[in-house]
Amino acid sequence: MGLTARADEAADLAAIRERYAKIGQAKEVKTETIKFEMESGPLDGTLTRRSYEGGLSAVQLSYSEGDHGGTDENYYFSEGKLFFILVKDSSWQFAPGSTDDKPKTIDTLTESRYYVNKGAIVQVLRRSLTAEGSKKLEGSIAKVENKKVTDDEMGRIYLKRAAVLLTLKTKEEVEKMFAAEES
Repeated sequence: MGLTARADEAADLAAIRERYAKIGQAKEVKTETIKFEMESGPLDGTLTRRSYEGGLSAVQLSYSEGDHGGTDENYYFSEGKLFFILVKDSSWQFAPGSTDDKPKTIDTLTESRYYVNKGAIVQVLRRSLTAEGSKKLEGSIAKVENKKVTDDEMGRIYLKRAAVLLTLKTKEEVEKMFAAEES
C-alpha cells in the first residue's frame, strides 16, 4: 500500500470516527422496535431503529440462536449511507468442574468493528476475551488490543444486511431476511 492510499485510509477512518461520535451527542427523534422469532429454528430477537437530528440513524439487530450466546449488530448511517458496523458476539459454556450446586461458566465476548466508506469496508478491527463468568468481560474487553483483520467473510453479510435494515417494517420482513441468508 502506497503513502497516498494510507493517507486516504487514515482520512476515511478519521471521518468515520467523527460521524460515530456525533451520534453519541445527537438528539434522538424517533425509535422503532420490531420483535421477531423464527418458526424454523431457535433464532429470536429485536430490531431497533433510531433516528437522530442531522440525518444520522442507527439500527441495532440483537438476536440469539439458542441459549448459549447472542449477537448485537449495530449499524450506523449518515444520510442513509452506512459508515460503521459494531458487532458484539457472546457465548458461554459450562466450565470444567462446574456442578449443579456451583455452576461456573466460561464466557467469550468478541467485538468486531467494520469501518465503511462508499459501500466498501476499509478496515476491520477485532478483539476477543474469554473469562470465567460474563461479568468480567464487559469491563475488561476495553483493555484488549484490537487487531486488524484482512479477510472477513462476515463483512459481506453485514453489508448486505445493512442495505435492507432501514427498509424493514414488520417482523415477517426481518424473518424473511434471515431465511434468505440461510438458503
